[in-house]
Amino acid sequence: MYRIITVDLDGTLLSPKNKITKYTKKIIKLLINKGLYIIFASGRHHVDMMHIRDNLNIKIFMITSNGAKVYDLDNTLIFENDLNTDIARKLISLTHLDLDIITQVYQNDYWYINSSKIQNNFCSSLSSLKYKYFNPDKFNFNKVSKIFFTSNNFEKLFNLEKYIIALLSEKVNVSFSVPGCLEVISGKTSKGYGLKLISNLLGISLKECITFGDGMNDYDMLKISGKACIMQNSDLRLKNLLPDAEVIGHNKDDSVAIFLNKIFFLSNV
Repeated sequence: MYRIITVDLDGTLLSPKNKITKYTKKIIKLLINKGLYIIFASGRHHVDMMHIRDNLNIKIFMITSNGAKVYDLDNTLIFENDLNTDIARKLISLTHLDLDIITQVYQNDYWYINSSKIQNNFCSSLSSLKYKYFNPDKFNFNKVSKIFFTSNNFEKLFNLEKYIIALLSEKVNVSFSVPGCLEVISGKTSKGYGLKLISNLLGISLKECITFGDGMNDYDMLKISGKACIMQNSDLRLKNLLPDAEVIGHNKDDSVAIFLNKIFFLSNV
């Protein structure tokens, strides 16, 4: 039976309104009381994820910024790997003049953006963390955990993905969380790397891990888990890459919680 439950947030555990429902909260607490380990694995900033965790009043592992920072049950930072300073500067230089793309940066406890003049899946209201504006010409590029690009021009982002991979190769890890959001972290880490780290720390095999996700940034952690579950609303490319993964329901229907309830016989409600 599974002992580790790893779950993505946006598009997976969270509702379309970016909330954790009462039913899902109940199931998470029942799982923890049963002695299971919960890992929240997200592209979100660590401050944002801490806010979500603290609202639930639970102890969990957290893989934040797609793996750039990993926290244990006691909220201790157990792994950190930032983008190389020169690479961060180079990435930002690629798009900061492009009016179709908003360039966004996670650095230390802060979230920076270069523009908010267009509607392009920016969704600042979905985060408890408040953004600040930055000027690339005056920005300090140290301690940047993640850079991401959002746009309604999906073709531009897909071309940007190809260009970054050709330019920087294994120095970076590039993936889409959703079609309108291209995310870049250090090539030395990922959600899957974070999951391996926690698995080793606990002394529990990855075969005893069940993982849920919906985006391309979830691919490697889904691939290495004993059981992979993807959402009905998942990226089509993810479904094609993981043909053996079980497709469960939509995130609007508490599908992760319902699935876990059935597996672990937690509640009749």
